[in-house]
Amino acid sequence: MMPSRNLLLAAPLLALLSSSCGSSPQKLVLEVRKGETYSIVELGRHLAAREADELPFTKAEHGAIELLREIATSDPGVVNRMRAIAALASCGKIDNTNVFVAGLTSKYWGVRWESAKALSARPDPKAVPALVKILQKEKERIILLDVVEALSRIGDEGSLKALFAVFFDRTPRHTDNRMKAHAAICRLTEKNYGFNDVDEWVKYARAKFSPAGGEGPSGGEE
Repeated sequence: MMPSRNLLLAAPLLALLSSSCGSSPQKLVLEVRKGETYSIVELGRHLAAREADELPFTKAEHGAIELLREIATSDPGVVNRMRAIAALASCGKIDNTNVFVAGLTSKYWGVRWESAKALSARPDPKAVPALVKILQKEKERIILLDVVEALSRIGDEGSLKALFAVFFDRTPRHTDNRMKAHAAICRLTEKNYGFNDVDEWVKYARAKFSPAGGEGPSGGEE
């Protein structure tokens, strides 16, 4: 059964408060394998601390990363997957984009949300096609917020086109994102057309993305 929304929202904080400090990666991995899953978060904290101290990962720590990837993609527990994704997102020097992209397609909204947050924290152009796809079909606004944030941080042409689509969208699903998309578009294009200068933005987008004079990115109708 899918945990309640409140439980999923509180899970990372509860795990953080409940985890122990100073354990070795070997001990933490053993605890996780024994079912002490709060140690998933502590593994993330340990790896983040090593990275912050600019220390190379040991063989045991690389093994811990592989365990976290396994949990993130195949553990039967939704909360455990969320914790593992969050832990992997704390490791900026290790490429976990494929794990986060896979999480975007989960049937569980909590896993999709944690994956979107991870990609906003660790933006990677390789994730743009998956982010654009979820942008088009995701119904949970809390997830859409992080998807838009991830695209704004990646900032390549594919991201910019998707941000324009959000900005032009007048349907309720993007009400919370249009201002965020506008701010990102201004930064990425170095244009200062206002939030309500939609006609100017449409002209700009058509010129940039449709050199033959066709339609540029467009959103939904009210």
